[in-house]
Amino acid sequence: MPTATPVRTVLVKDKLFEHIGYQPHSGQLDIHRSGARMKTVAAGRRLGKSELGGHELTAEALVTHGMVQMLEDQSRRREFWIVGPEYSDSEKEFRKCYNDLKKLDVPFDHPGTYNSPWAGQMSISLWDGAFQVHAKSAKYPETLVGEGLSGVILAEAAKLKERVWTKFIRPTLADYRGWALLTSTPEGKNWFYESWRRGQDPGYPAWESWRRPSWANPVVFPAGATDAALALLTRMLSPKDEADRNITPDMILAAGMDAEILDMAADMSLEKFNQEIGADFTEFVGRVFKDFDEEVHVSDLDYDPELPVYACCDYGWTNPFVWLYIQIDRKQNINVLAEYRTTRTDINDIARTLNGFPLTAKVTTLYPDPAEPGDTAVLETALKITANTDTGGELKHRLEYIRQALKIRPTTGLDKYKRPQLLIDRSCVGLINEFQEYRWPETKAESLKSESEKPMDKDDHGPEALGRFFRGHFGAPGQAEAKPARARVRSANVG
Repeated sequence: MPTATPVRTVLVKDKLFEHIGYQPHSGQLDIHRSGARMKTVAAGRRLGKSELGGHELTAEALVTHGMVQMLEDQSRRREFWIVGPEYSDSEKEFRKCYNDLKKLDVPFDHPGTYNSPWAGQMSISLWDGAFQVHAKSAKYPETLVGEGLSGVILAEAAKLKERVWTKFIRPTLADYRGWALLTSTPEGKNWFYESWRRGQDPGYPAWESWRRPSWANPVVFPAGATDAALALLTRMLSPKDEADRNITPDMILAAGMDAEILDMAADMSLEKFNQEIGADFTEFVGRVFKDFDEEVHVSDLDYDPELPVYACCDYGWTNPFVWLYIQIDRKQNINVLAEYRTTRTDINDIARTLNGFPLTAKVTTLYPDPAEPGDTAVLETALKITANTDTGGELKHRLEYIRQALKIRPTTGLDKYKRPQLLIDRSCVGLINEFQEYRWPETKAESLKSESEKPMDKDDHGPEALGRFFRGHFGAPGQAEAKPARARVRSANVG
């Protein structure tokens, strides 16, 4: 049973906002007036996300005041959470609500009300606990436990792990049909993007969503941004010919762009601008492997002597030479068991070192970088391993193989254990670090150095090796079966 209908809260807001002197701009007003139970707001920087959430909670406080006797009779309370990746992300909405209530001379409960952001202790209690707000951090999701909630704000939701919403937050809204407000600047097409899409789908009537670029806030950016100015800025940030390089900031300002927006965009790549300022769900900003989570994808893995071992490598001199040992279990799960890395080492010395590792004798197939056939020939001869050199093709396809393997797969049949297809042994420190650090260009300078739609040429050596394995073992995109290894020297030694 809901504790208050959305309509009742919407009616309270107009009078409240006028009383506290809050004038929502056009990018906020229709969100405040929406009666949707679940709201997702993709917003650019300085849109006013914290004002949006904080004032929503103030309205709920006033609604609760008229329900105190009913709540007491039912031995219940109305509890609301603000959840962010860190306490500092929750503090902004909390501060807005706290200051509103202070301005309205609403008597806080003591004890029960604490405003100590530096200590991570932010709570509001009114009317002997009938209304409560708690700011929380999702850094340790297991701490997000409690009674049923009447509402929750997820601040910087795109930075949160999906399970924070699905496992810990969403179930707490069921008892009282609580609402949720998810606000964030986008970070690629992750679970936050999926919740935004749900709000666009008439098939989900409880959901509504908005995309609000920074210039939708006329208070911070009074000059806004015209289509003509955005077109010029796009050409300047991603020049295709000499004419684009000659576009000046003055030309963009003259076309109709707020000077502050232009200044914010100065050091950004086009993709970064579209995400951070334009609130666009671009794929090419930030971490390449956004689904990678050490808690999910890193484990203590055991070698299975009944299964073949595969190896893959990425050649390097100043950059590291990377060698990975891989097994595929009976359920087609891919386990990276171990890694070897070295720099400034001759390929013959590398081969001698690898020969000293017990797992090398178990390797049936090597998946190398096809650009170094000489080095591959040395490894084949020295290690008595067959190489499959059909490991090339477009980088985006190899990356997509890895991305798909990182996704949690639904359980089937009697198997109740959910896991991604790809797991990495925790001894593979270098590979784990690269999965966290490998990223797309973010600044204009980085974008110009990197090829179009390609990640930065940094922290990519382990993923490069792993991508060679996927491409060689599973074939080109769309192939149903893996291609057999191409023996160029001799049969593999599996003894």
